[in-house]
Amino acid sequence: MRSPPLVFALPADPAATERLGEWLGRHLVAGDTLALVGEIGAGKTTLVRGLARGLGTTDADAISSPTYLLVIEHPGRTRLLHADAYLPQKLLGFLADGGLEYLFDATAVVVVEWADRIAKDLPGRTLWLELSLAADAGREVRLHSEDATAFAFLGALPKMF
Repeated sequence: MRSPPLVFALPADPAATERLGEWLGRHLVAGDTLALVGEIGAGKTTLVRGLARGLGTTDADAISSPTYLLVIEHPGRTRLLHADAYLPQKLLGFLADGGLEYLFDATAVVVVEWADRIAKDLPGRTLWLELSLAADAGREVRLHSEDATAFAFLGALPKMF
């Protein structure tokens, strides 16, 4: 059963987007997939930088968009696999050539930017996060999951943001 969407606003400050990512990184566990959706400039990579800090990666400041590399692996307390589906045919080709087992490794947290482009290939335990620009230059955040019980920690989120 799909969870009802959780919608809230972030101020026009990239640090707020990073804080959200860091909070998520402290709660996501190996085997979880975070599907990011949003236009260019919405803050997807900024959110992943914070997420990397929350996961305890060793190179959080080095997080950048993996558009042309497809997947970047970041070691740390919990390994992070950061993928990009901006060029969906390229990523789908990688997945078809055996990358599916690598990308959706149960020992890592996986983040896919532009995830809506490969939605049917994502695992069932996926948290969807959509970032959109708000009129005040802040961000609107929309979260949901196909499994309403998978990410129970989200119940604490409205109190924080």
